[in-house]
Order: sequence, then structure tokens, then C-alpha cells
Amino acid sequence: MPTRLDHLVILVRDLEEAVGDYGRLGFRVTPGGEHADGLTRNALVPLRDGAYLELVAFTEPEDGRDNVWGWRRFLPHEGLVDYCAASEGSRGDIERLRGLGFEVEDLGEGGRRLPNGEEIRWRSASIRQDRRVMPFLIEDVTPRARRVPAGPAADHPNGATGIARLEIFAPDPVKARRDLAALVDAPPGALKLGACELVIASRGGEQRTGPASVVLSTDAPGSSGELDLRLSHGVRFTLAPEADR
Repeated sequence: MPTRLDHLVILVRDLEEAVGDYGRLGFRVTPGGEHADGLTRNALVPLRDGAYLELVAFTEPEDGRDNVWGWRRFLPHEGLVDYCAASEGSRGDIERLRGLGFEVEDLGEGGRRLPNGEEIRWRSASIRQDRRVMPFLIEDVTPRARRVPAGPAADHPNGATGIARLEIFAPDPVKARRDLAALVDAPPGALKLGACELVIASRGGEQRTGPASVVLSTDAPGSSGELDLRLSHGVRFTLAPEADR
């Protein structure tokens, strides 16, 4: 079963602009590459806890085609549009979830071409209940270390070390807690993906269903508080020293 958060998906209009802005926020951003469908490309902010932030943009802004996740429908707005849980055996997870009554679409293999020309591959699946309240699943086919760099790439000037908390807006919070509890095989009151706490909140007003705000752990002295929404391209980030949580 999925046991940890793999990454958060942040949709941006201009990837180069977003890379520069995240650098100004104190993140070290690593070039990603172009996805196999040719529709999107990305850059990564790896974190020491193994998760990462994915900055993703459509390669052709005026092209009407959407990807399998339906991210283009959020444009021209930017921000946090999805999140992903790591699977060590996606076929087994799909079978288990279907047995629990979930609608799960096996999306098969996907991939990305790195800037150096190397191709990496993975398998993914979409859980269709309350789409975006539930994460999609990913299982690496090529070694994960090729997809997500570590070492110096995960050392950030702002001290960010990991994703400590993810708030998710849901139209039916009780159902969302129940579904996520079944996904991770945990009590509804103790929802976690690895080190990341999942907090379910009611959707209100113009709030979009799905991941809404993020608390990042940091080990940098004096580095705390909310990050600039303009530079984060609409993502509500809070840096929280590990000792204060």
C-alpha cells in the first residue's frame, strides 16, 4: 500500500519564470525535462525527506490538448493542483483498492526525458473517487534516484527539509477521511503519508477541491513563516522549524 508522499504538483504558466521565483524563495531548483506525451515539462525541488515539489507547465500554452490528469483546465490560474503517493507495487495496490470499492484507472507506463537525453519510466494510476482529494499513485520502473535527485540538490538556502503537513479541501470531509484511511490503512484521525500529516478541511466559497496548503519543515535558524504567494505562484507555503512542530 502507499506509505509515503512522493510529490506535490504545482501548475505554472511560465516554467522559467517559476524556477527563478522559487529560487528567490530560497529553494534550489533542479531541471526536470519533458514528459513522454510532449504536453508538459517540469522542474523539481527535491527535499531531504524524499518528497519533492514539481513545477510543471504546458509546453504549448495555446494548445487546447490536455493531459490525462486534466491539469490544463486550471489555467490561467496557477497553484497546487495535485499530489502523488509512492507505490512499491502499483498492480497490487490497484487490486486492493478495487477490492475496497474504489474506482481506479491503471494508466500504465509514463515517462520523461531528462535534459541529458536519458529517459526515465514509471507506472501510475488514478483513484477516481473525489479526484484530487485522493492522490494519484506512482511506481518507478527505472530507479527513483534517476527521477528524483538527492544530495546537494535537496539542500536549500531557506532550510526546507520536507513536507510536514498537507491540507486538503474536500466537499465531504467525513468521506474523504474514510477514503484516505482505507488508502493508507490507518485510523481516520491519524492520516499520514510517510512523514506528512494529511489534514482534511471543508471546501468553502471559491476554494477548489484538492490539496490547498503546505507546511514545510525547516532546520534553518530564524527561517519560519509564510512564503510570498506571488513568488510561489499561488501555493500557500508555511516554513515551520522542526523543533516547533
